[in-house]
Amino acid sequence: MLARGNSRLVRAWGRRTFLSAGVALCALMSVAGAAAAQGTIPAPLPVNVNVPADAKLFMEADTVVYESNTGVVTATGGVQLDYGGYKLVSRKVVYDQKSRRLIAAGDVQLVQPDGNVIYADSADITDDFADGFIRALRIESPNNTRFAAQGAVRENGNLLTLEKGVYTACQACREHPERAPLWQVKARKIVWDQQKKVIRYYGASLEFFGMPLAYLPYLSQPDPTVKRKSGFLIPQFKQSKARGYGVRVPYFFALSDSYDATVAGTYYTKQGFLGEVEFRQAFGNGYYTLQAAGLSQQDPHAYGIGTPDYDNVDRGMIGTTGRFAINDRWTVGWDILAQSDQNFSNTYDIENFDQTFHTSEIYLTGLGDRSFFDLRAQRFDIQTNDNNEDDDDNFGISLDDQDVQPDVFPTLDYERIEEGPLGGEVQVNANLIHLRRGDADVRPSEFLLCDPDFFDNGSCSSTAALNAGVLSGFPYRTDYFRRRALEGNYTRGTLEAEWRRTFTTDGGLQLTPFGSLRGDLYDANMSTGGYPFVPTNINLPVSGTNPYQGQPFPGSADIDDSGFRGMATAGLEARYPILFEAKGSTHVLEPIGQILVRPNETDIGNLPNEDAQSLVFNTTNLFATDKFSGYDRLEGGTRANVGLRYSGTYDSGYTMNAVLGESFHLAGENPYKNADLALVGPDSGLETDRSDYVASIAVGTPIGLGFGVGTRLDEDSLDVRRTDFSGTYANTRLGLGVTYSQIAAQPIYGFPEDRSQAGVSASLKLTDVWTAYGSLGYDIENDALISKSLGFGYLDECFSLLAQYTQTDDRYRLNDSQNQIMFKLSLRTVADTNYTYKLKDDD
Repeated sequence: MLARGNSRLVRAWGRRTFLSAGVALCALMSVAGAAAAQGTIPAPLPVNVNVPADAKLFMEADTVVYESNTGVVTATGGVQLDYGGYKLVSRKVVYDQKSRRLIAAGDVQLVQPDGNVIYADSADITDDFADGFIRALRIESPNNTRFAAQGAVRENGNLLTLEKGVYTACQACREHPERAPLWQVKARKIVWDQQKKVIRYYGASLEFFGMPLAYLPYLSQPDPTVKRKSGFLIPQFKQSKARGYGVRVPYFFALSDSYDATVAGTYYTKQGFLGEVEFRQAFGNGYYTLQAAGLSQQDPHAYGIGTPDYDNVDRGMIGTTGRFAINDRWTVGWDILAQSDQNFSNTYDIENFDQTFHTSEIYLTGLGDRSFFDLRAQRFDIQTNDNNEDDDDNFGISLDDQDVQPDVFPTLDYERIEEGPLGGEVQVNANLIHLRRGDADVRPSEFLLCDPDFFDNGSCSSTAALNAGVLSGFPYRTDYFRRRALEGNYTRGTLEAEWRRTFTTDGGLQLTPFGSLRGDLYDANMSTGGYPFVPTNINLPVSGTNPYQGQPFPGSADIDDSGFRGMATAGLEARYPILFEAKGSTHVLEPIGQILVRPNETDIGNLPNEDAQSLVFNTTNLFATDKFSGYDRLEGGTRANVGLRYSGTYDSGYTMNAVLGESFHLAGENPYKNADLALVGPDSGLETDRSDYVASIAVGTPIGLGFGVGTRLDEDSLDVRRTDFSGTYANTRLGLGVTYSQIAAQPIYGFPEDRSQAGVSASLKLTDVWTAYGSLGYDIENDALISKSLGFGYLDECFSLLAQYTQTDDRYRLNDSQNQIMFKLSLRTVADTNYTYKLKDDD
């Protein structure tokens, strides 16, 4: 229907109306996006409106009235406006062509192209976007952040002021939406300077559950259109017994889009000022970082006597990391730490370099379709505050002496797999290593005892008795000695090629013949460094059930040799998988036999062993052609490995896998019988012609319960030599884990007593947001609780809190003991902070 009266034009409901004058509306339609990274809060209104110049406004309403004499357009009743990707819904929209102002009133809702939704009671803006006012503003962004203000005023086209603004990343309570969120930031006034791209908060306060927790008279943040901006970061609080209390204040420099820097200062009440600087630069194919830190300790004697921290005044570090992709196959990188002493970065928590065990290295890696290349130069940094004083337990040698750690330059690993002759497959492995160690590590175990037949003065366990026995050549309990590392230089190059092919007969028998050739070139100039040690002609004395009595025991080492050694292997593996099917289950029983024919290993005990010092015989390496863990040892002699493998699958959801087997030394010299210079071989279960039995079983259930057991049994007595058990249970609220390990005495390795430890861990989801967890570790043989932890965690859409207590004290540990309480708190999009309090400080 078309009607005229009082110079008004009325258009009927349902028609799509085109208004070019409506471009003014887009001033309302640009509210800031999601919260920026590093704790920024989303701004309430836009900086830029990216709308095409030729964009048109489309309006749909119940009624549209145009007053020609006043130039006012009024749309009422379910007004919907589309403009350049923006959508506005309101009960009423009025546009005054003369004043060039647009007013939306009544349940204003605006949806932006980026997903932000803006709610307001009313909006009054100019069509040039320079000035305007929005009343009762509320914003919901796609990442679940929310902003509200009593009113917003825009002036001069680049300055926006919000009165009584509130920001939160928490959702409102569904049952009681009138309640305050878990946390929110309130400000008396918020000013957004579009030209300087900064948002300033005046009279800001942080509230939890509506209660003020912290007040900041002034706070600023980058414009949300700015990815990074220079400024102060969240301060961190530090504390320790030797350092005292400290506050770390970092400042971030946004130098460009590709590089930045951070400087930080920490003042410790006992040690003074610590300065730090970090520079980072990114490229299209990688990045690098540079870090430096230093301080002049005011009270170096606050640390324990003999520690690296004690009596050091001027301390510092320089570190760098980097990684670059040369192309899609090759990568080069580095991680290098240089510091004034052994423990500076760890003691003062220098980020990226505070690990107890840090590896400084430069590397080049390549990965092909069927090949792998890795070239490295390495130095091993051990950062510890262990006491280095002479004592009867360590006999004057620090367990973590940095000089014992070798410099490795280079180490090279190369592997390639190709189709081989006779339809088989050929694998080529190459390894090259050169290392230098400045100090030997040779010592008795902490349980060393001398032979009481030679000492009856009651001081058999004393250092004096030890020295007397060593220097005079008297026999003593050499089975309690261990040698860990030799000093000097060592170079070895290895090249190995293996061929294998699997044939399957009509009856299902799988036969895999294989053969390999290996050659080593070596040059060794290493020794025990003059430490007194057992003469080579001294045999192990009779000592209870020691299986090695009467065997030659290697004495003081002084190696100056170079040459070549090789190994040829011919072998055959036979597998016969047998499938059984029953009602509701499927079973596979697979007997496995393997025979390897080789000459004897040469120079056992006369060459260094640097990379094959870990030897744990179990079902995982039962059928390995060489059970040594590295290249410095190679398995020789004729050997047969036999076993039985079972796997079962049940329709009810249960699964079971089991392996049982044994290894037989058939001919030649058993390479595991005699200890090498690292004392590897004996006490492994492979040193006799018949090895110990090894077995394992793993069970899975449909109720969330699973467990696995691995064991090694003496070949004659069936005594348990080692057992490892792990079990887990999990459902929607509860998680449990249990571990148990038992290892029989291994005096050659420095453990003359049985070891057994058990551990349990659990986590319980108390509610949808609260979780409790804890763990216990127990040394059964020594009747001691070696570790315990207890923690509580809270996590929802906007807030997380972690409180944890940890204590560790393991006599076999590699890391320092801990006794501390840790707190971590995160307000999403605003701040992340953590605090650790050491209850027992050893630094």
